Amino acid sequence: MLLVTQGREPRRQLLLKPAPGSKQVVSAIHASSVTVETGGTTRRAPPAPSTRMTFIIHVQSVSPEGDTRYDFTLDAVDLLVHPGTSEQHVDEVRKSLAFLPGLTGAGLSGRRGNTLDLKLPAHLEPERRRELQDLAKALQFVGNPFPQEAIGLGARWDQPLYGSGPVGTQGTGSFELFSLEGSRAGTRFLIQQTSKNQPVPAEYQTRSDSSERMMIRSQTRGETVFRLDRLWPASSEMEMRVQADLSSEREDPPRRLKVITDVKVRLEEKGH
Repeated sequence: MLLVTQGREPRRQLLLKPAPGSKQVVSAIHASSVTVETGGTTRRAPPAPSTRMTFIIHVQSVSPEGDTRYDFTLDAVDLLVHPGTSEQHVDEVRKSLAFLPGLTGAGLSGRRGNTLDLKLPAHLEPERRRELQDLAKALQFVGNPFPQEAIGLGARWDQPLYGSGPVGTQGTGSFELFSLEGSRAGTRFLIQQTSKNQPVPAEYQTRSDSSERMMIRSQTRGETVFRLDRLWPASSEMEMRVQADLSSEREDPPRRLKVITDVKVRLEEKGH
């Protein structure tokens, strides 16, 4: 983490330090839409239901340095159906998410980094396992988001990001402290990541000659409000756009496809 500017006085060191044994209930609403562009034609994918996931977080222990051990349970998954969504699609999504309620995990969050282990069913199909492992990687960012230095309003800092998985990306998260009052701190963020132009991973190939290539670009912006006595945010809103450019030069004419996924996430702590 690189501090760009400390911000205005008064300044203080910010650290998330929840009480051992404390409980937090957080609701996260996730909505997405997909647009496909090819051959000069733009087509929107059929609308998909949004999901509302309710997490219950229990803090197990907190070290003097602020390292927090916690576990969580995905308590409930509800579908929020938009007008025009086919009943068949809703049933398919509901069936694919049926195993999620009751999913558990354990994590360690601290200044030296975050780790998270999901307890996945042994019989889980590979596609669902990959999706949940991606979720685990996203949740590894839960934890202390602030620099170690004392900061004040207007402070800015950057965090280099290194992705993993079939299509690794690299980028930077830029943050700004826009509010600070008592035990609450608000940050704005802009996260940008890009992959190399590389062969399409084997599990996504549609040709046997391995000639297909792809590049991923993503941009995420939003605001998050933290309570310093809580591990997960009190509230957060973000918008993310992921663009996948795919090509196959050996086809005649060469195939070029652009898939744009827009995601909105709203997170809110319940009971406070």
